[in-house]
Amino acid sequence: MPNLSVLMRHKLVFLFIILLTVTYGCNNQKSKDAEPQKTQAKNEKIWLSILGGATGGTFSPFAAGVGNVVSKAEPNIKISVEASAGSIENVRRVNGSSEYLGVAFASDAYLGYHGQEVFAKEGRKENIRVVTLLYIAYNQFSTLANSDVHQFEDIVGKKVAMGAAGSGSAQTLERLATLAGIQGKYTPVYKGGMAGGNALRDGQVAGFQWLVSAPNAAILEVSTIKTIRLIDFDAPARKYGFYEKYPFYLPGTLPGGVYKGIDQPVNTLLMPTLLIAHKDTDEATIHTILRHVYSEKGGATLRHTHHAAKDMTIENAPMAFVTPLHRGAYRFWNEQGVEVPEAAQPID
Repeated sequence: MPNLSVLMRHKLVFLFIILLTVTYGCNNQKSKDAEPQKTQAKNEKIWLSILGGATGGTFSPFAAGVGNVVSKAEPNIKISVEASAGSIENVRRVNGSSEYLGVAFASDAYLGYHGQEVFAKEGRKENIRVVTLLYIAYNQFSTLANSDVHQFEDIVGKKVAMGAAGSGSAQTLERLATLAGIQGKYTPVYKGGMAGGNALRDGQVAGFQWLVSAPNAAILEVSTIKTIRLIDFDAPARKYGFYEKYPFYLPGTLPGGVYKGIDQPVNTLLMPTLLIAHKDTDEATIHTILRHVYSEKGGATLRHTHHAAKDMTIENAPMAFVTPLHRGAYRFWNEQGVEVPEAAQPID
């Protein structure tokens, strides 16, 4: 007859094995049950703001267009639009927060990243990253047809509406004026958009400097009430070595017929306009934004929002690559087969 103590020991071992099996199974089930929580976290809403510019300019429609396309296509990505003083302010604010996207001129993205000019005293904006080209801006300096401003240097002694203080429009004029030796010899009036156009129309200023797409609503409105002319900015740019000093500007021509009374092409400066993001903005979010704005539906919506969105092509994209790309953007452009130059390689 078997020893009772031995049987008891066998029973206890058997029960211990069963207990371990049940405990492991429960823990394993809990682990499996926890997996959907990770999926749920991915579905949490992402809130971003995109910084535009002054009313009447091109920044705000593009900011609204991008926000609209993405928010409709991705219920979990909510993008609100905020007005701002313009390009330089947008560089500063995007640099300071991963919750911001911003529209900025290539010039200010470049100078901000390298801590030059207006950014020299405050330091480099090393957190900004390029996402994509939005459109090409034309420098448009308009004056009334009966004014004595016929060339760039004629602004000496005159009042000039030149966009908000710190805007890309104002900085462009100041850069060229500095090279020409006339900076400080004209009176800046920091009005842009409709306010700048109205100041020209009403005779409060002799010229209206505006770096925007063409045609522009503010200049169109003036041209329907007054006869205007546009000043050649390419000639003084070549004369004073502007393109060598500032390689992010390009020479170009504003086509004739864009505005009433302007029948002949006007030589001027071109400026790529970009979408920028903070380096810590989620990589997948930036990639998703690009997928939607470059989709057939997204592109059509943006072109309907503003005609200048025609510039948003895969072929034109490298015009935006003036500083390092956001890693999400780099992944997208690699997928499109776009070659990224050394200066734009991601560094994060």
